[in-house]
Amino acid sequence: MAYTTILLEKRDHVAKLTMNRPDVLNAINDTMFAELNLALDDVTRDEDVRVVVITGAGKAFTVSTDIREMNKSGDRLMSHLSDFETWEFIRKYPQQITLKLQKMPKPTIAMVNGFAVADGFDWVLACDLRIVSETARFSNAFLQMGLVSNTGATWLYPRAMSVTKALELLYTGDWLNAEEALKFGVVTKVVPQDQLEKTTMELAAKIATKAPIANKLVKEMVYRGLDESLEQHLLSAAYAEAFTLTTKDHKEALAAFLAKRAPKFTGK
Repeated sequence: MAYTTILLEKRDHVAKLTMNRPDVLNAINDTMFAELNLALDDVTRDEDVRVVVITGAGKAFTVSTDIREMNKSGDRLMSHLSDFETWEFIRKYPQQITLKLQKMPKPTIAMVNGFAVADGFDWVLACDLRIVSETARFSNAFLQMGLVSNTGATWLYPRAMSVTKALELLYTGDWLNAEEALKFGVVTKVVPQDQLEKTTMELAAKIATKAPIANKLVKEMVYRGLDESLEQHLLSAAYAEAFTLTTKDHKEALAAFLAKRAPKFTGK
């Protein structure tokens, strides 16, 4: 499919999804909302894709909704939609991107090259891993407009950092820079700008060589475990290992170990 506001590249089991409106710091218009949803559906369905990287072109991940374009189209989010229509739009577009990233049955990596604001910060946190440049900066920003985040900040922040730090950022709208984000455990790694692409894609390639079924179950169980007791979780873990013991990938891993070679997993 041809996209106009994003780029989607697939290579060696890794999909790279790039928000591509660098002239406006990847501000999100209606087309981008729709295309991001379509692209995430695509990579979720594609059995050849084992890892998904999401990033932004130019100097930003994304600075969130393109308010100026909304104004040109009649300020529709702010005044021309009924309460129900606004709710329906939020549920159909921005929230679906959060859910598709967080629930995707494949590892996801946010590659953050600059500003990640409002929706953008939430989508970074919805990813499993976050590799960021030294220039990365994060902000809730909804507060500046007198709004509450609709893309999951109040759920995502406390899981990515301490509750007190999450509330500080949500109450104040203050910026969080790359080094602070690393200190509070919000990001996986901070690297120089010129090393961001190389570092991120090397990590994606490394993960892509692992057993896809096992990684799918690991992701599912980690997030499920946040809301389970240990006893409940151990029951799930028993089922998960019993299932993976029956896979061809497990048999391949055993054969590779005995032959002293790297395994070649097929996701079966």
